[in-house]
Amino acid sequence: MDIKQRKLAIKPFSKQSGKNVTSTPKHKSVSTRRARVLVKRALGKSFIALAALWAPLVGVAAPVTTPWHQNTEPTEQFSSLDSRVARMQEAQAYYETIIEQGGWKPLDAGELLAEGALRKGDTSKAVSLLITRLAKEYPALHTLCDDRSVLSPSLRHCTFDELIEDAVKDFQQRHGLDVDGVVGKNTLAALNITAEQKRQQLALNIARLTAFEANDEDAYVLVNIPEFRLRYINDGQVKAKKDVVVGKPSWATPSFSDEIEKFVVNPEWRIPLSIATREIAPKVAEDPDYLEKNNIVIRKNSFIDDELVDPSTIDWASVKPYQFDHFLVKLPHDKNPLGKVKYLFPNPHAVYVHDTPYQQWFNEPVRAASHGCIRLEDPFSLAKLIAEEQGVESLMDNVISARDLRESKTFHLKEPLPIHLVYWTAWADENGRINFRNDIYRRDARDTQSLSQLASL
Repeated sequence: MDIKQRKLAIKPFSKQSGKNVTSTPKHKSVSTRRARVLVKRALGKSFIALAALWAPLVGVAAPVTTPWHQNTEPTEQFSSLDSRVARMQEAQAYYETIIEQGGWKPLDAGELLAEGALRKGDTSKAVSLLITRLAKEYPALHTLCDDRSVLSPSLRHCTFDELIEDAVKDFQQRHGLDVDGVVGKNTLAALNITAEQKRQQLALNIARLTAFEANDEDAYVLVNIPEFRLRYINDGQVKAKKDVVVGKPSWATPSFSDEIEKFVVNPEWRIPLSIATREIAPKVAEDPDYLEKNNIVIRKNSFIDDELVDPSTIDWASVKPYQFDHFLVKLPHDKNPLGKVKYLFPNPHAVYVHDTPYQQWFNEPVRAASHGCIRLEDPFSLAKLIAEEQGVESLMDNVISARDLRESKTFHLKEPLPIHLVYWTAWADENGRINFRNDIYRRDARDTQSLSQLASL
């Protein structure tokens, strides 16, 4: 086998023989169907899919003879809900077999990272330990060392070569890590997540995907919060994928669905009361010129009131959290936290998608840093896609003209565009590859408990 062929073989859960994978049985027992009916009557439509799907997945291993096959040909087709769920069920069954075989032992940081990190060219015993662990999810790696070295790494040291580096990079990409091929503390932490934890994560997110209701929409925007990624999807095709910044854990971005109705070029930032009183007021108390320096005005009775208030008439040191009679607005400016454009979908959470002057965040793998809104990389690309898809050729010309001005200008969409903010910590991507992400808001345990309670009704 030449190097190219060996590289193609280093795929997660690659098929080891010509046998077909046996997926989760489609036919459910009478008792399971009865449970679904009871849940439906008790709860109504909105949460039925979650409760109904959860019941057969708890403690029931789908029979599997070989690991599920990994697609090797990339595609821009955003696979149907059914195919994505099926792929996740196959992966879940694969982890079931790993669990039945004893799972994998956690790697010791002191031994694996004795030199600070493990990288290409290393030949220490730690490389053999790494291969033993990776081979659980990348079975073809077993062939890189003889059976003795895999079963007993102390007998022979393997070399961290290009193929191992490729597997590490693929693992890092599927887990939302820096893709550098170097095993450091973050990659080690992901490697030490147990097979049982991954099985549970897949089971929960299979339920989440089954409850997703965008399958019949021609075009929509999908934001997966733990992935820090926005997709524009039309007729099942991914037209664009963009990185995003989401809310920090203390200002978590909520999950909900709505419709983008308009977008604003050179937007004003209507500063939320919480930020105005908890963060800005103390700064003004220390520096009376803070508002002027930061292009902020005080509007008297509403965010759109023309009547302004003189900052010197307010005792800023006495302002208490959530108690302020006026409205702070940051005017269009290069340092406006909304950047040059924001996309509005009216919702009770006051969350929207917008540009940001803080572009450095898009260089980070973990991008939970906002006050709950979604900061979008290359933000005008979404306006361009909307103009193209809705056949409004003159729209982008007007947008470009407005962008060069300091005044705010609002553009209404010809047709509202659905947007879905989801919280998927495991999923099958466009190429059928299973991805995992950290539970940044600690929602998995809460949702797992809720589903278990519903399934027991």
